[in-house]
Amino acid sequence: MKLKFFRYFLFVFIMLLTCGVTELSAGETAGSILDKAATKIRSAKSISASYTITADGHKQSGEIVVAGNCFAISSPQISSWYDGKTQWTYSTQTGEVNITDPTTEELQQVNPFAIINSFRKLYKAVDLKAPATEKKIRLTASNPKNDIKSVVLTLDAKTLYPSHIELALTNRRTVSIDVTSVKSGEQLPQSEFRFNPKLYPGVPIVDLR
Repeated sequence: MKLKFFRYFLFVFIMLLTCGVTELSAGETAGSILDKAATKIRSAKSISASYTITADGHKQSGEIVVAGNCFAISSPQISSWYDGKTQWTYSTQTGEVNITDPTTEELQQVNPFAIINSFRKLYKAVDLKAPATEKKIRLTASNPKNDIKSVVLTLDAKTLYPSHIELALTNRRTVSIDVTSVKSGEQLPQSEFRFNPKLYPGVPIVDLR
């Protein structure tokens, strides 16, 4: 899966992951759910999830861990670590690790807090009709030139964790994400969100900072 597609996934997945760790109340709107999500994720020591993403007829499974404004993602094709300042991305396709200090714009794709804080400017959220076992929210881009045109998030009505995510891109491509598990965890050391060269011996490291 191309790195750009991976970034699309990461942008939406982290944003929608935070939607699933809050509680709904009577009369609550999709927008207010996202507002509460920012506070909820800040209070969690860590959140982890397993997923399968389908795009262009290909499937990729992996795991993501989020702690504060740090994250780590592992999959057979791409792995990425972000410690709040520096990001390391390893791709089996290129066989190398790229190091970057993401810009403010790039952080809109990788930082859950930046995504939540800018959400109202980027997307319009509305509730959709759904079976009693589900909750659904549609996110529509305010700017028609946004790469991600719309998203439909399905939550498990009992746990309120995300179970399925559908992305519609402006190039008419679609991305489907099945979330197989979501759970909160304990405090993790900062080393969990940094690339460890000892685990990737001989892999070239390209510093793009």
